This record gives sequence, structure tokens and C-alpha cells, in this order.
Amino acid sequence: MHRETNDPHIEPTPEELYAIRQQLAEIEQSLSRLFGETTWSRTPECIRIRAEAADLIDHHFDGIVAQWGESIAYIVHGHSKYDEKGRPDNMANSLIRFIDHLRDPDDVNTYVYLRRHCQEGMLARAKPSQFNVIHIALKQIVLNHVKSTMTGPSMERVRDLVVAAIDERRLMVAQFYIESRERLMRESEEKYRNTIDHAPDPMYEIEPHTWIVLGLNAAAMKLHQMEWEHEPSSYEGDVHKDVIGRPVPDLVPPELRQSVVDSLEQVLRDGSAQTQEFPIGPFFFDVNSALITYGKKQFIQMILRDVTQRREMLDSLLKAERLAAAGTFAAGVAHEVNNPLASISSLVQSILTGENDPERRTTMHTILSQITRISSTLKDLVNFARPTTAQRKPVDVNGLIAETLRLITYNKRFSGIRVEPILGPDLRRAFADDNEIQQVLLNLLFNAADAAPAEGAVIKVITENQRPGQGADKTRRVFIKVVDNGIGIPREHLERVFDPFFTTKPAGAGVGLGLSLCQRMILSNQGTIRVDSEVGRGTAVTITLGAAAEETTRAQQAAEMTAS
Repeated sequence: MHRETNDPHIEPTPEELYAIRQQLAEIEQSLSRLFGETTWSRTPECIRIRAEAADLIDHHFDGIVAQWGESIAYIVHGHSKYDEKGRPDNMANSLIRFIDHLRDPDDVNTYVYLRRHCQEGMLARAKPSQFNVIHIALKQIVLNHVKSTMTGPSMERVRDLVVAAIDERRLMVAQFYIESRERLMRESEEKYRNTIDHAPDPMYEIEPHTWIVLGLNAAAMKLHQMEWEHEPSSYEGDVHKDVIGRPVPDLVPPELRQSVVDSLEQVLRDGSAQTQEFPIGPFFFDVNSALITYGKKQFIQMILRDVTQRREMLDSLLKAERLAAAGTFAAGVAHEVNNPLASISSLVQSILTGENDPERRTTMHTILSQITRISSTLKDLVNFARPTTAQRKPVDVNGLIAETLRLITYNKRFSGIRVEPILGPDLRRAFADDNEIQQVLLNLLFNAADAAPAEGAVIKVITENQRPGQGADKTRRVFIKVVDNGIGIPREHLERVFDPFFTTKPAGAGVGLGLSLCQRMILSNQGTIRVDSEVGRGTAVTITLGAAAEETTRAQQAAEMTAS
């Protein structure tokens, strides 16, 4: 009789079938040499004995399944379902496919299922010793039935064939088990590699003592790519090939190499090391290194955590503290100096009224001009110490610039300087305090004039709307640029141009509060201000202001028309 299995059907792929048949052919050939062609081959005589063994197992099917299930219950416990006769389903289905393979060596369905079980079923959870016990138990049970029902040479032929058949099965399962474990190992390694490679922090594998880079992840590659773009002479060609195989100290500037070597040597001594805010190009990193052991080998794992933003935040806090100190100082100076200064000014003016000596009058006018200068500085200090709240409204930036340029027309500072307004058409109205924006513009124009060359001085005032895709968010913005072709600012001073009391002007030409006040006013209007400069080529100051909402702008224009 032909029995039917009741477990889900598995449809093997052509690749699976090919792999199974290849493995089976090798094992068949080995067993044929071991047992002889009369016992294990595909000759007609051997096929007849196979059928005889299959008939015997089929005749005692229920008893074999029951005994097999009892023998290995501790292995399959919790993984077996039972049919209507109380037999373990998985044992019965497995024996049916074993019988089918005995009758037809080309029927490899039994190995399709065994292969799948080794990958994700019961055998995947078993140890090699356990699946050996499963097959030894089946062999002993079947051989007992052979011995009890057959005698003579016929019994010996069937007995030897059953031993070869179950050995074939055991060898195939062993190969499936190894194949499954190799696949799991490859997947585990791939998971580990992908985890490392997609980590956001740059990571390196370094050989102890030689400090040679053995491997690095994608974040480290990106870091070196940025370095290569910044300084191409550091790399000969392909960045990846240039980094792998090079000592780590060779990848940093000469002045930092010894500190890198000291850190790596500490890792070998102590097992780990940490370096804070290590500079690499324009970035800063916390470097954590550890000695990793695998098998009998070791490597140093170095992980870089980008702390550039943290450093910038700390710098901002320090600047805020300096601003607070400057504000306290400014308030004190204004209070202590302004009143006596006003008294001095009044006394000088009263003396000046009755003074007829031209030389003395000139001296007194000089005194008054210096008092006026001190008063102006005090006013800047007071404005810095006690900023007022911006009164924001839609502002016609182009109109404000035109008015500001008219104000500076008669100022002697701009004599011989060509001022070019390049105002964007259809410029959106900015949402800002017009008085503060005009103060900022005047300050920037005066700074540009002070930095102007003796001949050919040009100051450009440019406005434009934010272009699509130019901003990080969907907020519409307006750009104002004041560009000059003056002496420029050294790179090392650019980070400090907004610091209170910092100035690149000669002594007596300024107190260093102009750009600080500009920054404070732009920030109070929820805008940004940036300074770009190159020595000998000039300076560009870019201001970004949020654009007023369309309905607010329409309301403002309607109010202006009504007023006119």
C-alpha cells in the first residue's frame, strides 16, 4: 500500500534539488565502495532488495513509528503532534518518505524535508549527537523487525541494505546540519559586518604594535573622503586603498602623531583608552579604543564619536557668559561715567561761550568732540547691556536699503567709494524691526568703508529671495548681502568677529561692539548673520530674515495706501 503524508508540502527550488542530488551521489558512491554493489547500488538486484526492505517496514509501520517515537521522546519532546492513531506525526511522515526513497532512489523528497528541518525545524535545534541517536534508534528498531521476520541469506541482504540506507540518511543529515550551521555563521558574520559598517561613528580595526589599519567602516571612509576633498595631497589615489594598510599615525598631522601612538600603547597596557576632543580637520572627536580578542588573535578597535556640535555649544555658552559679563560691565560704566561726563561737557561749553582766544577755542572744541565720542561709546554700551524688544512688522527691505544709502551719501567715509545696490525684483517683505535692520545696515556699510582700499573701492548691497531647495525647512526667507573688496579678515579672527570688544581695527578706531550689536539685533529678529572673508580680497556679510506672511504683507500694504 502507498501511504500519504499529512504535513505541509515543501516545493523545492531547482537549486535545492541540484544540491541534494549532488550530495546524495557522492554519498551513494562512498557507501557502494564500503558495502559493495550487491548491497548498495542501483543494480536491478539491489533495487529488488530495497523494495523487500520497504515492504517489511511498511508491514510493521505502526509498531516502528511507536517504538521510534518512544525511543527519542526526550529529543522531540514538545515538537511532535499526534495523528488519530496516537502516532507522532513527524515520525510517521518521515518514515513514509524514507520508504518511498527505498522503493525509488530518485525520489529525494525525504531529503528535501530533512534539509528544511535542519535549517529551521526540529533538527535545527538538535545537537549532532541527538540526530545521530535519532537514526541509530531507527536502525535498531528496523533491524529487530528484520531479524524477527526473516532468516538465512535473505535476512542478511535486507539487514545490510537497511544499515546502508540509514547510514546514507545519517550522512545526508550531517551534511545538511553543517550546511545550515555554515549558513547561520555567514548570516551572523554579515549581520556583524553590516552593523559595524552602518554604524554612525567612524570605526577602525588596527593591528597591535604596527598600528596598521586592517579595516574601517563606511563612516570612517566618509570622514577620510571629506579629508581628501579638503587636502587631496594627503592621499595618492583611491581613499579606501590608501587607508587600509597604512599606520594610523600617518593619517593625522605630524604634531598629533605622538599622542596617537601614546594612546594606542595605553590600550595594549590597560586594555582600553579614551581621548577627548581629538581634532581631525574641522571636526572634533572623542576617541574610545579597546583591545579585542578573538581566538588567539587580537586587534585594537577604535571608535570616534563626533563631538563638534557639543564643542560649539560649549563655545556658545562661553560667549554667552562673556556677553553677560560685558553687559554688567557696560551698565556699570554707563552709570559711573555718563553723569560726570555730562557735567564736564556743560562746563566746557559754558567756558567756550566767553572765550575769545582762537587757540583756546580750538582746544575746547577738541575736548567737546572727544566728549561726544565717549558719549557715543557709552550709548553703544548701554544698547548692548539693555537691548530693547524688536517691534517686528513687514518691512520693504529694498526701500529700507535705498533710504540707508541716501543717508550715507554725504558721509566723508564714502568719498571715492562706489556703492552698488543690486536689489532683487519682487523681493518679499521681511518680518523684522525696520529701525534695527537699518542700524545693522549702517554699521556694516561703515565697516566696509573703513576696510576699503585706497583705489577702486566697491561696496555691493545685494538682496534676493530664498531659492527653492535653498533652505533646510519650508520657511520663506529674504537674503541681504553687504560685499566689499577691502583688506579682508584673517581666517583665525573670523570665529571671534561677533565677540564683544574684539576688533581688527587699529587702536582708537573702534571698541569692537559694532558686530556684536548687529548679531544681537539680527538674532532678536529671528534671523541669522554670517561673515565670510579672505585677506586681500574682501568681506561678505550675509543676513537672513524670515519673510512676512502674505496675509500680513497685504494688510500692511493696505494700511500704507490708506495712510497715503
